[in-house]
Amino acid sequence: MMAASEGSARVQFKALKGFPPNTTDKLETQAFLAASKEIVTVIETFGKLFTPVINDMNGNINKLTKAYGSDVLKYQYLEDLIVLNVNVDDFAANALLWLKRGLQLICAFFENIYNDAQAKEALKQHLQDAYERTLKPYHGFIVQSTIKIIYSWVPTRSQLLGQGAAQAENIEVLASFLPTMRAHLDSIDALLKAHNLDDARKV
Repeated sequence: MMAASEGSARVQFKALKGFPPNTTDKLETQAFLAASKEIVTVIETFGKLFTPVINDMNGNINKLTKAYGSDVLKYQYLEDLIVLNVNVDDFAANALLWLKRGLQLICAFFENIYNDAQAKEALKQHLQDAYERTLKPYHGFIVQSTIKIIYSWVPTRSQLLGQGAAQAENIEVLASFLPTMRAHLDSIDALLKAHNLDDARKV
């Protein structure tokens, strides 16, 4: 993928619908899945080496979509999709757990970028820090080693967010995009923990 030039950006957050503001106590399944798919398109701009991450997240989105599709009225809300299947089938809960972890990684990564007062071009450290705080505790040595190689090829700040006005616009949108995404992930985290579905085993 070509590097950004003349202010162009691989990601334009203003073009994303993002995670909807949570106006109720429950998260709508369809809206959550749509927002998750958007995040996968963001990761796709990182380059082909990130394909394993993309495939893993798409796999979990597809599993949740299948479970949701079995009864769209019954599972209109993500909580119901999980709670109504506790002690029955952990298929959806496991998919949500790993999808949530992948989304937490990306959320933390962009939070690190947003909070970087020096606006450093190299983003490897931001991604590595996000990985260590989200997915690393659940990965064995082999997976960790593979991830380490992949993350070395993360694009630069200018490649990802653009330069000048383009980058400033992305940063401005992230100011509202990230807190809403974080709120969704915190709600899902609490839901899974409340029902002892936050399996800490390594893969």
